[in-house]
Amino acid sequence: MSKIVALAPVPAQIVSQWLLSQTGRPDIEVVSAEEVDSEQLATALREAEIVLGDYTFNRPVDAALLEAAPKLRFVQQPSVGYQHIDIEACRQRGVDVANTPGVNSVAVAEHTLMMALMLLKQAVYAHQQTTQGQWAQHELIWERGVHELKDKTFGIIGMGHVGRELASRLRPFEARLLYYDPQRLDADTERQLGVVFKPLDHLLRSADIVSLHVPLTDQTRGMIGAEQLDRMKFGAILINVARGECIDEQALAERLRKKKLGGAGIDVFGQEPIPADHPLLGLDNVVLTPHIAGATNEVRARVVQMAVGNIARVLRGEPPQYLVT
Repeated sequence: MSKIVALAPVPAQIVSQWLLSQTGRPDIEVVSAEEVDSEQLATALREAEIVLGDYTFNRPVDAALLEAAPKLRFVQQPSVGYQHIDIEACRQRGVDVANTPGVNSVAVAEHTLMMALMLLKQAVYAHQQTTQGQWAQHELIWERGVHELKDKTFGIIGMGHVGRELASRLRPFEARLLYYDPQRLDADTERQLGVVFKPLDHLLRSADIVSLHVPLTDQTRGMIGAEQLDRMKFGAILINVARGECIDEQALAERLRKKKLGGAGIDVFGQEPIPADHPLLGLDNVVLTPHIAGATNEVRARVVQMAVGNIARVLRGEPPQYLVT
């Protein structure tokens, strides 16, 4: 009997069925943290060999969990991000950790492009006014301004899977593409993607639209604060589909309120769900979504394929893929 604990909010029966189809083994027991109380969870962890991580990041895999799970040998995180997992503690215990890299790259790139176009076209404000019976045509054309993406300078911060997918989708719009990443791409890849490397300060000063596609690390936490926001062009747009903690949300709200920035598209927040007094609420130059950029139906299918498939590999005695340790 192999025991698996699912910290993600998914039904145990569904995970069991997925694994049975992948392994042919009926002796796999899955316990969902969403379906048991804390005492039952503690009992399950004592026998668990594998943990399916929590894609909401609310249930950490830390030293306390590792101590409660002496038989644990593998953690499969069903998302790209894994900031709630203590990688060093897992490494010291000899517990392998894997994620699902690139699984949502297309979805997040599409979401970024959608936000950019909505903000350039004043889509949210136009929709609100029109559905309220207000004909804001003159205001939108002559006061607020409606813009094209063509010939705009688009700055991409982070040129990993998502950044590259975004760049490939921006090229047909004939925008100028700048990027910043601590690891610069080789010249051939830059040429293929049509991107030009610039230091972060230069990118912020030059871009009409800036989007973030970085993991949450000590280096990226708070990377866009008041100082960086003040370097951006007057009327520029900022899009964050990375992690909420990468941006000073209060400083961003102040500059949006004073119209120093043209708008912001935000899918991720420092606190989720966002509180009723969040500084970005109530502004008419923002597009806010509830952390859904990478949560399409297609992504869910790919996550299942990668995460459950990787667990099945371990259960079959094969080495796991996508290790982050």
